[in-house]
Amino acid sequence: MAYYTLPVENRIEELRKRPGIGPKSAQRIAFYLLKVPRKEALKLAHAIAEARDRVKFCQICFNVTEREICEICSNSKRDSSAICVVEEPMDIVAIERT
Repeated sequence: MAYYTLPVENRIEELRKRPGIGPKSAQRIAFYLLKVPRKEALKLAHAIAEARDRVKFCQICFNVTEREICEICSNSKRDSSAICVVEEPMDIVAIERT
């Protein structure tokens, strides 16, 4: 038995598929998006679509970039003989900040 309308149930289900978003968080986000002005919800949808369309992985290190080669790999001032192994591209930010 569905507790919510089909569009709300679908939104909750899609949100639950994302890493780190459980059933309660998915429900909160789904209802938050119903309450915000349409313009705000569309801004989020646009940001998600734009990132998906424009961002790709570096051909050398698989960092995220908008170009074929990321800024780290294309920087001639870096020591190309040294490598740093990370699990995910988002881990690079933590290392770069140090």
